[in-house]
Amino acid sequence: MKKNILILVTLFLIISCGGPAKQENDYTQFSDADMMALADKKFEQGDYKSALEFYNRLLLDFPTSDLHIDAQLKMAEAYGRMDRFEDQMDLLLRLVRENIIPNEIPRIYIQFGKFYERSATFNPGIVTNDSMDYRKALDYYKLATKYEDSNDKEAKAEATYRRGLVEAKIGDINAAIAQYQMVPSLYPDSPFSVLAQMKLKNPEDVSELAVTDSALAVYRGELGLAAPAEPAQEAPAQSGEIQPEPADAGDEGNMDSTLDMMQKEQSPPETETSVPDSL
Repeated sequence: MKKNILILVTLFLIISCGGPAKQENDYTQFSDADMMALADKKFEQGDYKSALEFYNRLLLDFPTSDLHIDAQLKMAEAYGRMDRFEDQMDLLLRLVRENIIPNEIPRIYIQFGKFYERSATFNPGIVTNDSMDYRKALDYYKLATKYEDSNDKEAKAEATYRRGLVEAKIGDINAAIAQYQMVPSLYPDSPFSVLAQMKLKNPEDVSELAVTDSALAVYRGELGLAAPAEPAQEAPAQSGEIQPEPADAGDEGNMDSTLDMMQKEQSPPETETSVPDSL
């Protein structure tokens, strides 16, 4: 009798709770969004190896998912965090050459920029080498901001912010200030506008600022900014407003100029860090 009661209680709990919880190793229960969320969670926890497994599983199990570009960009960043630079570069180059979704290209350029920012950290004290890496990072951030076939303002806001950060890293504080000022002028609703305003308090600070909701709330408090409002319809530009900077001569931000630059950078920079066998 007790056994029957336990069975009935168990069945009731399963039915009332909508069935058993999803298990990470049972991929058949996951949608593409579930898989992406789980992969992102592993990424945020620093478990990049597991994150890559789930991103790859998403690509395999959901070949027509709209999340493919997002997953591959996170894969590239995970490779970078693991110092697997060749894998990171190969993936980014393939994404650019395929050019499946032009609107996503600025985000790919940002990954290239971060790649070269990262490589610069392996050359401490070697002014020539790390300056070259930072200059390459700046080139890619410029391409991201100038890419005409994309209206991804969030990516362009991040690229402008990172241009300021890199300018500060190479010691050009005036150029850094100019980029930081441009972010809230052109992209006032972006979280990178908040980061840029924080940097303007001390433009020589080259530390990374978090972009989490909790961190942004703290920054807004320090800056005396109100919480972000609901997105409104974009108003036409008025005279006197700051407009996006014009493209540099010979730098149209198009795919041909990008691929030309990449052909000169076939191999990732050499570093003294090797990939652990466990990876």
